[in-house]
This record gives sequence, C-alpha cells and structure tokens, in this order.
Amino acid sequence: MTKRFWLTSILIILVVSVLAACGSKDNAGGSSGSGGSSSGGDSGGTKEITVAASNFKFEPSEIRVKKGQKVKITLDNKEGMHGLAIPEFNVDLKQPGSAEFTADKAGTFEFHCSVVCGAGHAEMKGKLIVE
Repeated sequence: MTKRFWLTSILIILVVSVLAACGSKDNAGGSSGSGGSSSGGDSGGTKEITVAASNFKFEPSEIRVKKGQKVKITLDNKEGMHGLAIPEFNVDLKQPGSAEFTADKAGTFEFHCSVVCGAGHAEMKGKLIVE
C-alpha cells in the first residue's frame, strides 16, 4: 500500500508540473520581435512575420510568401512555452526569438511546435505557403 501511495503521489506531481509549465504565462528568456503583430509586412525586401503561440495553436496558422523572398519570422509565446520549426528552411526556434531565411522552394510546408508543451502538442501545426 505504501509503495502504491508513493508512486501515485509522484505521478500526480509530475502531471501537475507538466500542465503548469505548459499553461504558464511566463516566457523564460523573454520575447524579442516586433510587438504583437500577427502578420508582417515587407521591410526593405524582407517579409517580417510575427507568429503568436498559445496553447496548442499558432496565429496566424497560415503564412504566404513569394518564392525567392527573404523572410524574418519571429516567435512570440503568448501562453505556455512553445517553439517553432520549419525543417525545410532550417528554422528551429526553441524559445521566443527570430530566424531569417530565403523562401527558395515553392510549395506548402508545415511548421510545428518544437517544444513538447502538453496534450495538444502534436496538433500544434501551421502552413507556410511559398508561391
């Protein structure tokens, strides 16, 4: 009985810790980027986009750019701790910040959360459309 009690207690503590970390509004490392704008504009030929991440969703969830365009993508965690990865363009932000790349391939590319953030992590996806 004692062993079962301790195992159950430890399991409950772990689950609560994971849920608390995912739902925390604290951004360890702070947020860098351009304010709260969800979509970006062109600035000297570079398309600047801020993606807001909250629990299990990105806003915007669809981004459109032109082939050959330089892109600066900024991750802004609004709720919880999230990352943003676009493997085809070697983007992998593990915390709030920015990455720049040239959209040199046309097509539709998935971006996803690269930091395990809770039960809805696997569904935290978006689309980068390069036209």
